[in-house]
Amino acid sequence: MNCERSITLIMDGNFRRVGSQIISPHMGYARFGARFSESFDDVVIVARSFPAAEAIGESVVGERVSFVDLGANRGASGLVKSLPRLLIRLYREISAASIVLIRFPGNIASLALLLCLISGKRFSVEVVADPADYFSAAASKHPLRSIAGFVHRWTTRLAARRAVTVRYVTRDYLQIRYPAQSPDKMFGFSDVHLRDSLFQTSGVRTAAPDGHLRIINTAMMHNHSKGHLVLLEAMAELRRRAVDCSLTLIGDGARRTEFEAQAARLGVSDNVRFLGLIDADSVAAHVAQHDLFVLPSYQEGMPRAMLEAMAAGTPVIASNVGGISEVLCETSMVPAGDVIALATRIETLARDRTLLATRAETDREATRPFGYSALQSRYRAYCAALARAHLHA
Repeated sequence: MNCERSITLIMDGNFRRVGSQIISPHMGYARFGARFSESFDDVVIVARSFPAAEAIGESVVGERVSFVDLGANRGASGLVKSLPRLLIRLYREISAASIVLIRFPGNIASLALLLCLISGKRFSVEVVADPADYFSAAASKHPLRSIAGFVHRWTTRLAARRAVTVRYVTRDYLQIRYPAQSPDKMFGFSDVHLRDSLFQTSGVRTAAPDGHLRIINTAMMHNHSKGHLVLLEAMAELRRRAVDCSLTLIGDGARRTEFEAQAARLGVSDNVRFLGLIDADSVAAHVAQHDLFVLPSYQEGMPRAMLEAMAAGTPVIASNVGGISEVLCETSMVPAGDVIALATRIETLARDRTLLATRAETDREATRPFGYSALQSRYRAYCAALARAHLHA
């Protein structure tokens, strides 16, 4: 099915510019743009990109998918300085678009919403996270946290109410907090990219012969929202309990040096590896070589990294935030920020490998509905409904 229309996707994202290429470690062409190009003739991604020396990830553009660069402004001051030029570029793309789809929350998303409301342009929305969690006191130390949190909660809520259609990455969680005007406008499914072949191979993992527990986490390090400090504190607690384990951290960002320094202060540097940013295939390979994936976030929508780990046969312990409870059982979750609870959950699995193996199989089965073919059929139905809704809006 081809809707014979174009769609313009406006968002904040981790896009990197290497020469003339636009690269992303998480939202490359096959993982993101191609899911829309199957239904639309022309897919335009409008976002910021940031200069990078190394092409880590995959190209964002491809057949029927292009990228419009809004510049490399970062932070409040960068945004203010570039605002006139940014608004002009955004308005130009919004005016020319057949269908506008804005991904919330985000600064670019909020500006796009403002321009759509002023110009009378109809738009659709995707809600991928809860700004209330992102800007909570535990997740963010920014001095403008309270103001930013209020603005992003308000714009996300307003966007969902005024949108032609709204898609959420959760089954219920985000829908309750940011509802559309009517249920027939609402769609709920993840945008994770899990190859069908993942479920055609054995997920049985060979444990380390010495009983050592290999823990892994993959998350960007731009702020404190992913709970890196909590995980490092838990590693120190596990050492005090004589639990034999190590931690691999994949990801990069402005806070990495802070996290490395904290690992040293806690005396766990010898058991914590910082691998930095690597491409998606390498991430998958590393996750598959570990015994446990831990995600102690303060905010999530439906975390793709968690689902990818579960599908690979690596069991998960995560914070009970966002839509995580929609796929994980209670005994696999901990309250956000609770170091002792997190360490206890990890210790339980470290000392009971039978339970660890059982959790791996349970988690893997829970991700089958998120396989590529299953989700792509939902994308097709969603894109068709989105095009029809805009045609009659």
